[in-house]
Amino acid sequence: MSLISSILCVIVALEHFYIFYLETIVPASAKTAKTFQVSQDFTKDKMVQTLFKNQGVYNGLFGIGLLYAVFLSENSFEIATLFICFVIVAALYGSLTSSISILFKQGGPAILALISLLLFH
Repeated sequence: MSLISSILCVIVALEHFYIFYLETIVPASAKTAKTFQVSQDFTKDKMVQTLFKNQGVYNGLFGIGLLYAVFLSENSFEIATLFICFVIVAALYGSLTSSISILFKQGGPAILALISLLLFH
């Protein structure tokens, strides 16, 4: 995998670890509420926290998969492409069901990583 593709994949992984942190570690924080454009009272609801934590685990797994692809896998291109596509699909779904900004914030770096993976493979 090219250096550019590796850097972009790591950026996407770090973004997803940050989302994991917000959703799983500090789901009721002011930063989480601001990031997801909801009230902090909403984030304090136990059901909402359970849902956030569940989503956070998936985001953390995206990050782990991408770091595995970049640093450990013998077939880094295939694994990275798979996880980047997962991220793009999640961003597309989020943009359709929640906010179009998700496509740019979450999907943008992943789309750049996918383009890089395909161009430099």
